[in-house]
Amino acid sequence: MSSTLETLTTAYERDGDATIFTITDDWLQGRAAFGGLVAALGLMAARHLAAPDRRLRALQTTFVRPSQPGPLRFEASMERDGRNLTQIRAIGFQDGERVATTRAIFGLPLDTVDRVPPPVWPDAPAPDMIEAAPYIDGLMPKFLQHFEFRWVRGAVPYSGSTETDSLTWLRARDGQIGPEALSVLFSDAIPSPAIGVMPGMAKSSTVAWSVSLFEPPAPVDEGGWWLIHTRLTSLRDGYGHHVTTLWTPEGQAAAVSEQTLAVYP
Repeated sequence: MSSTLETLTTAYERDGDATIFTITDDWLQGRAAFGGLVAALGLMAARHLAAPDRRLRALQTTFVRPSQPGPLRFEASMERDGRNLTQIRAIGFQDGERVATTRAIFGLPLDTVDRVPPPVWPDAPAPDMIEAAPYIDGLMPKFLQHFEFRWVRGAVPYSGSTETDSLTWLRARDGQIGPEALSVLFSDAIPSPAIGVMPGMAKSSTVAWSVSLFEPPAPVDEGGWWLIHTRLTSLRDGYGHHVTTLWTPEGQAAAVSEQTLAVYP
């Protein structure tokens, strides 16, 4: 059974403040569902409780156990609804067990001046000048079939490289879900440079993940090519840390994220 991005994120059920999605096996990343998708679904569950004029400012996600294909129930609860900020927690359950927790922070604008501008996107060849990265079934995580990639630079996974950063163009093949959720989804779609540093096959999983979002001043072409840069800052004792910056097709900074992950032989 498979589902497009648009179908998976819109064909949900509501049960009070809970939202029930169905994950299909084409969204797996190894033995678990793609973490960026799980976080985006948690955000979408939380969004039902937030005022539409409050934009997503930050999303924090922890993964307790692997999410499997099948129903994923996110139970959202309001933690605080203040004058300017709203904090909502959404806990994901499968078969009665907690699999993930997201905390979404929505806020109104507080100032009219950009006192420190967001990161400027780096120079990169246009995506149509770069050979497409093919999806190879059986060798690559299944969820990657829903995306198109153009690799600007970065190490080959498990190659023992000394490269600690990557730069990639990407876009979704099959659906639009709104800039907020898409920014979260894309921020986790690229393999960490930690995978390229490993000299052979290795296990990896996300421990904790935080995304801060900017509100692009221009309308966003969701179906266009987004640019993502990931920089590995450390890899010690089997734990890595990387920082990711994401830009919209219009060249506006969309998000900055930090992720701690376990990576070991």
